Amino acid sequence: MKKIILFSIGVAIIAFSFSCKKKFDDLNQNPNSPKDAPSQMLLANVIVSSAYDLQLSAGLVIVDQWVQHTKATTYYDEDHYNPRTDRMDIIWSHLYARSFEDCIQAITMAEKNSQPDNQAIGLIMKGYIGYNLTMLYGDVPYTQAGQGDAGTILPAYDPQQTVLNGIITDLDHAISLIGSTTTAVEAEELGTYDYVYGGNMANWKKFANGLKLRVYLTINTEGEHSEVSEINSILSSSDIFQSSADEAKLIYSTSDNPVYQWVNPGSSRRTDFRMSRTLVNYMMGSSLDSTLPADKRLTIYADPVASGPDSSKYVGGINGVHGSIEIANNSALGSIFYNPGTPYFFMSYSELLFIKAEMDTTNQANYVAAVTASFEQNGLSDADATTMLLDPKFIWNAANGGKLINEQKWVSLFGQGVEAFNSWRRSGYPRLIPAATAATNNGFVPRRIEYNTNEKYLNLTNVNVGVQGLKPISDLISSQVWFDHNHLTNFGNK
Repeated sequence: MKKIILFSIGVAIIAFSFSCKKKFDDLNQNPNSPKDAPSQMLLANVIVSSAYDLQLSAGLVIVDQWVQHTKATTYYDEDHYNPRTDRMDIIWSHLYARSFEDCIQAITMAEKNSQPDNQAIGLIMKGYIGYNLTMLYGDVPYTQAGQGDAGTILPAYDPQQTVLNGIITDLDHAISLIGSTTTAVEAEELGTYDYVYGGNMANWKKFANGLKLRVYLTINTEGEHSEVSEINSILSSSDIFQSSADEAKLIYSTSDNPVYQWVNPGSSRRTDFRMSRTLVNYMMGSSLDSTLPADKRLTIYADPVASGPDSSKYVGGINGVHGSIEIANNSALGSIFYNPGTPYFFMSYSELLFIKAEMDTTNQANYVAAVTASFEQNGLSDADATTMLLDPKFIWNAANGGKLINEQKWVSLFGQGVEAFNSWRRSGYPRLIPAATAATNNGFVPRRIEYNTNEKYLNLTNVNVGVQGLKPISDLISSQVWFDHNHLTNFGNK
């Protein structure tokens, strides 16, 4: 009898548990939002993680030094063109294996659950991340990426031109989705999870067109791949950035700004980086007073030297030269970086104006507008920009329009080192002198990041196919990716 009673009680408990679980699940099932649709959460993570990796892992730690915005003082392998393998590997393992994969999963989920705005954002971010991956590495997986669930564990590496054309296709698809029917739940959640525009899809469309401009500018080479008509068509559209209010940026609400964590005055890593002499001397212009640069943006980008014979002066260090003297006597990175709320720019209004200026290198008004927008972006006045543009070093000269525009674009992209690196390789400006005692065999400034170590172990056959797109055909930081060796006259920058 005791066993029967216990058995009956057990059955009753199990039945009650299942009944409660069913009722609990019923109560928590939102009829307006599918339970297996976390695409908006994935997209929020993609936005934050891609910004972190491009600004810090790829930017500050590596290519900021190669494009001579900054220099290293402590861990100087990258500044010496002998980058640590683990530092290069982090970029791929974070940007491709995490952010890019999450993005593709978010696109799939959004399409499955009829969330067109989420799908559009996913496609735009896929294009943004894919663009930076191919620009940093060369040939990369794009068409087969993120298909592990379908059995593609070792994706093929697409030629860079295929990747860039694929990005254009994805961006066009995204633009076509914007304005489709959107549920009230999706619109409400976008305001929470969209850290760039808070659900403003009109601005996402403008950002998509801005990314198309980047890609077309990269593909465009005189006499071989003319994209001039496509670029001018976008520039004449109203669906591009019209002011700084439209630009794509992630505004940090706490000290999560990744560079802030490294270079703020209270950080133990504060001394790891200093300003490069290349950038500082350029921004001084014709000024003979080292405390008063002709380009006032330098007072935002850098701090003056705190003490010693160069106290209160803006002094940059020579890339490739390292030691305690460099730490004491060179300018630290400035308030633009040790303000925890300083945004990360996916694309700024000033960059769009520089693209417009580059399409007509004889147009002074475009040059002035782009430079002025960069000053405004850094909290400076139009009058400050006007004063700088009167300096003999920066004053307009139509014969040197291309040089002036791309040098100023390089300055304006401080803090966006990866895009500065992309622009420098494409345009050839500014002319850079390789770091002192450079470790690369040919002495040139590096041109790319080497492929990930795990990829070379696990996906070697496809990696070897990707290497064929390099010139020379070798997985080295000195090899040129496809778009780069289409601009042979810019190679070297010695």
